[in-house]
Amino acid sequence: MTPCSSSRRGAHARCARARCRAGGAAGSGAAAAALLAAALLCAPAGAQPVQPLPVQPPAADPLPLLPPAAPAVPEGPATNPAAAAPGAATPPASAPSAPAASPPGAAPSGAAPSGAALPSPGAALPHAGAALPPAAPALPPGGTAPPAAAAAPAPAGSDAAPAADGASGPPFQLSVGRLLLAPLVLVQAQAVPYAGDDAFLQAGDVAEGQGFRVRRARVGFAGTLAGYVPFAVAGELAAGEDASARLSEAWIGYAHFPFAHLYFGAHDVPFSRSAMTGAGEGALIERPLAVRAMAPFRQVGLHVEGHFHDRAFSYFAGMFNGFQRSDQFFAGYVENAASFGNRFDNIAYVARLATEPLGPMPRSIQDLAAARPRLGAGASYFFSDGGTRDIHGVGADVLLHAAGAHALVELLWNQSDPESAPTQPTGQLAPVTSLGLVGEVGYFVRRIKLGVSARFEWLDPNLDLSDETDGWALTAGASYHFIDNVLKAQADFTHRQEAHGVALENDAVALQLQLNL
Repeated sequence: MTPCSSSRRGAHARCARARCRAGGAAGSGAAAAALLAAALLCAPAGAQPVQPLPVQPPAADPLPLLPPAAPAVPEGPATNPAAAAPGAATPPASAPSAPAASPPGAAPSGAAPSGAALPSPGAALPHAGAALPPAAPALPPGGTAPPAAAAAPAPAGSDAAPAADGASGPPFQLSVGRLLLAPLVLVQAQAVPYAGDDAFLQAGDVAEGQGFRVRRARVGFAGTLAGYVPFAVAGELAAGEDASARLSEAWIGYAHFPFAHLYFGAHDVPFSRSAMTGAGEGALIERPLAVRAMAPFRQVGLHVEGHFHDRAFSYFAGMFNGFQRSDQFFAGYVENAASFGNRFDNIAYVARLATEPLGPMPRSIQDLAAARPRLGAGASYFFSDGGTRDIHGVGADVLLHAAGAHALVELLWNQSDPESAPTQPTGQLAPVTSLGLVGEVGYFVRRIKLGVSARFEWLDPNLDLSDETDGWALTAGASYHFIDNVLKAQADFTHRQEAHGVALENDAVALQLQLNL
């Protein structure tokens, strides 16, 4: 028997050791078991090979992690938030390309930090690199989505009216949820290089001597709530000879129905087109002399207006505190904020019908857009049941825009009857009838931002008298628009000629720099 020391390599060595242990154990009762083990270990090379242990499967790929809480918005058009609403159709926008494959075991780019919450088992995971849709806004009680904040129409004549070029709102706006806000700023700084020796402010002249003047310094804000509740508050900081501050406008509107917009507060009376046009929207520095003397401006009251077929037909009807006017004709009507209520006068009633058959007219008297022709015409009436005098007023106006040119014609008529027991002192003892006629033309060269205008007006404060207050005025001017109608410089020359009595030296040259927001 070959000794056990003759070992072999590899499996043969293990076989020899097994036989050796079997031989040593032949005399014992475990011999059979040892021989069986040796036979199994020493199977010939051609027998079935030993099966290797199965290889452990690779570690499971880590679950993809959610992108950061504020993922980067993919380049391209902004996503419409309304698309996230249930049932909304998804726009056919191209999805961003998937990022390059990461090495095995590496976290994807932009992965959440360790400890970030994973989605619940079975939940669909977003595609790698895809941005999560924005969260749907909370709905108010009732389940209806809040309407987007939008600019609502302002009453005629307000500084919060639509932009001069026909745009839907002012040039600067701030949107906060359902609230839309815009500043109201009107600054008019004037220089008067020449004024005649007989120029007099109470007679309607621009100045009484050479020098400088702050014509207006108006500050406030306008806004819209929920798209159909417009409002505005503004103060005049340079009112009166002592530059004292006073309320300019303060009103609230309800413009939910296009056929009936309601406005309540201190705002312009819908009577004269030139008076209803904002103070900073004229082609010349000042409104026509006849309009300043014969048209009521801002008063406290309410009115309703409606517009049909894109303003092809419009109506205005309102009630205001009774109009007060000075005994000095050219001083015009008193703008009364009625902080103490209606103390001395009764109620004034106003009605106006207007048409713009070729589309809505821009805000400015000038044709700044130089677009297709547009035409606006209106007829107005008011009756003021005043405590000092009863006043009837009639007005008619036509404004034409065509390719940069504008033409304005306006007629005003007033009848004033003093009360037998006036509530305030007055020097008027007999009825007075006044008549004014205004004609204006101009052209705006959009390419060089320069406009030129000329205006002629004839005015008779009392048809029963012939004196030096009767006469005509001719004003010519130019305007350069640095920034649309927001920032512009103007220069005017006015010649006044008395029809009767003594000729007065009341011509004037005025320069103005204006900021209008």
